[in-house]
Amino acid sequence: MACLKPLPLLWLLSLLPLLQSCPAPADATSPATTPAPGTQPYGLDGTFQTEDILTLQYLSFPQSYTAIKDRFGFPAYRDSQADYYKLPNGNWAAIYYDSSGNAIAYSFSDSDGN
Repeated sequence: MACLKPLPLLWLLSLLPLLQSCPAPADATSPATTPAPGTQPYGLDGTFQTEDILTLQYLSFPQSYTAIKDRFGFPAYRDSQADYYKLPNGNWAAIYYDSSGNAIAYSFSDSDGN
């Protein structure tokens, strides 16, 4: 039995190079779908109903900011990258804009609010 005790230690040591070569945690590659903490409310209702969700899903992009505003109204929150609309289930829809102000994509937050 005494000669078996070093084996677990050797086994653990053999895993050390594998553990050291693990990549760093992944960073998010897209903006969040929820308003960032401290984002100022836009001052309006900014909610989506079921028909708005369906319309957004079938909308072809890009769209002008005016077209989005005219169809969905003003958002609940807005920052330099996106408009945020509250969904009936408490989650969020984000409509993302490029540097020229055209809507280029959208996403919905999951049940965790991300």
